[in-house]
Formats: sequence, C-alpha cells, structure tokens
Amino acid sequence: MHPWCTEDVPGPTASMDRGHREAPAVIVVGQWTGQEASALRQALRMTIPEFAERLGVAGRTVAKWEAHGSAIIPVPVMQAVLDTVLARAAEEAKSRFGMLLAANGDGVQYAQPGAEVLAQLGGATLAAPAPVPQRLDPEAIGRLRTILMEYVKIDNLLGPAHLLALMKLHLDFIGELLNVASGQVRTELLTTGACYAEFAGWLHQDAGNPQWAAYWTNRALGWARAADNPLIVSYVLMRMSNQASGLGDASRTLDLARAALRKQDRLSPHARVLVFRQEARGHALSGDPAACARALAAAQEQATAPEDHREDEGALTGYCTPSYIDGEAADCWILLEQPHQAVAILEHGLSTWPAPYQRDRGLNLARLAVARAASREPEQACAVAQEAAAIITNTWSARAVAELRRLPALLAPWPDLAPVAELRETLAALP
Repeated sequence: MHPWCTEDVPGPTASMDRGHREAPAVIVVGQWTGQEASALRQALRMTIPEFAERLGVAGRTVAKWEAHGSAIIPVPVMQAVLDTVLARAAEEAKSRFGMLLAANGDGVQYAQPGAEVLAQLGGATLAAPAPVPQRLDPEAIGRLRTILMEYVKIDNLLGPAHLLALMKLHLDFIGELLNVASGQVRTELLTTGACYAEFAGWLHQDAGNPQWAAYWTNRALGWARAADNPLIVSYVLMRMSNQASGLGDASRTLDLARAALRKQDRLSPHARVLVFRQEARGHALSGDPAACARALAAAQEQATAPEDHREDEGALTGYCTPSYIDGEAADCWILLEQPHQAVAILEHGLSTWPAPYQRDRGLNLARLAVARAASREPEQACAVAQEAAAIITNTWSARAVAELRRLPALLAPWPDLAPVAELRETLAALP
C-alpha cells in the first residue's frame, strides 16, 4: 500500500444552481519518503535549493532524498516539517502533488486527474465508456506495442501535437485492461503500459507541458517497477533526468542520470550513451567543462561499441544515431558558452542526419543558428534559422521554438541587417 491516501472532506455537493462548490480533497501522507518529498517539491515548482531553504535543510539533503526515492525515510522532525509545508501549500499545488503521487502508483490503483483538469490540459475523453474485456489475449499486448512503434515514427516526422489525445485514450484503455490482467500477461501489460506512459511524457515535454510530462513519466516509472523491468526503469530515469535538465536543475539531472546507471551491466551501449549524455548535460548546467567532456567521451566510447540489445531495447534507443549524439554534445557546449565548438559538431552531425528524424533536424538547425549568432555570425545564423523554421512549422516542437526564440537577443547588435529583420517576421509568425 502506498504511504499516502486522499480523504473526501464532507461538504455540500457541487451545484451551480445553489452556488456551492465541491469540497477539495485532503491529502494525508502516512509516512514521508524521498519519493513523496520529491513530488511535493515538484508540485510547489521549486528548485532543490529553494525547497531545501523552505525546509531549513541543506540542498544535499533534499538531493539525497530524491536520489534514493522511496528507499529513504526522513527523520521524524522532518516528517513534521513536510506535513506543515504541504498543509500550507496552495490548493493548486496540492492538486499537482496528488497527481504526482498517483503517477507513482504501485500497480494496484491508478488514479487519474479529474475531468475538469483533463479538459483544461487537453486530455481526451470518450463520449461513453466502452465495455472492458473480461479476458486479455496476450496477442493484444503485442498489437499495442506495434501501434506504439508507428506512433513513434509519426512523432519523428510530424511532432507531438497530433498524438497527445491518442495517447490519453490508449493509456485509459491500458488502465482498464490492468483491472482484468493477471500473472505473466499482467507483467507484459505493465511493461507495455510503461512504454506508452513514457512516450506520453515525452510528447508533453516536447509540446511544452512540463506538468503533464512529469505526470506520465512518473506513471511510467511506477508501472516499470511493478513489472520489475530494469531496462524500462533505467530508461525512464534517464527521461526524468532529461526533463530536469530542460528545467535547468543540474543537481537533479545528475542524480537521476546516476540512478539510471545503477544496473548498467544490463543495458546496451546505446542505452548507456543516453545516460552519459545526461551526465554531460548536468555538468554543463553546473558550469564544469572538464566533467562534461569526460561524460561526452564516455558516451562516444559507448557509441562505437557493438550493439547487443534485444528488440525491445532497440525500439527505445533507435533514435540514438551518431548525428543525434553530435547534436546533444553541441548543446552542452552551447550551455558552456563555447559556441565555436558547437558549430563544428552540429555541422558534422547535420551533414548525415537521418531522414526519418525531421523534428530533431529542425531542433538541431535551431541550435546551430544559436551557436552561429553567439559566434557573431549574424547572416549565417539567420540563414540556418530560416531553414529550421520551415521544418518546425510542420513538426512543431516547443523545444525547437524555444531555441529560435533565443535569437532576437543574440542578434540585437545588428538590428538593421536585412536578414535579421526578415527573421524577426518569420519568428513572429511561429505559433
């Protein structure tokens, strides 16, 4: 049983005629662990240093809790402090906290956000509930995996926007099937569900919805752990590290990357490349170029090792091409304010970019434009940015748009240059 529960507060039923509102749910934490503390920090939208200051502890204490998750229990005095911080949180933060805890389910209960919240955040709902099968044919799970692989291909070509509602429908369906699945079939369904939830988290991250990205990625971690699948657990931890780096949280980026490597002997070289990439990014965010270079060297070493993955791991890490690795390394050097090095790496990677990965080609062209602008090459930066914008228009990605939005400030020294003026018009037309 999870160490938390929700209790309905007695009160009037919601009725617009009588002006009553539904009473909020009270979230009670029976015992705080690192997992609940991490969920509270995320719900409050605080960095680790900010949360540590709120609690009156050192930042390394909070980092240790989050690294160990449910395996660590704060001392009694901190249990009381965490209770107080939760009790004083705004209702919106409490709702986010409940959603994050629900996403860390143990395989027994799978809570969903309320219909009103889903509607606000673009969640899809069915007009009427469909009957749930009373027996699950194992072949159906294989079909679900095949469908997911096709969605991954569509995402690479067209971006996330077209798939968000579909993922919600599939995940609702998988949640219903878990109510009737048992034994090995249930384990396989949990693994497939974890893959769907991880992909939903990725889509929301790329669409610029960090709250829902965290929700579905935490759900993926809970299902992967329930299935006792170390491969998926490691991959999801890597994805959580990637989300943390997107928010600029260096400590959490590194903690989660290291957690993803705990069973690295069971991972293929490409899976390890993705984790070392995250270590490099964490060091770049920390402003440590030497440590970043070491992590990138480890990634390159793994990238040249013979692949020995199973089919399921290949499906997860297939996008980890040499060009992709170049793009991720260049982004680290941009973070470290070494744009000239980033330019050389990006041009090399883009010269052999695989055709199926159009969205990420647009992202890396945008990164190249940023690196060119930071290198004081405005005309080259504008030309590359126009090429990136043409791709991003068809494969919309919040990450790629965010890169392009950095250009006006970088190009400010050349306001009268014609290509700069044209680029401003192009950027204004982007969604």
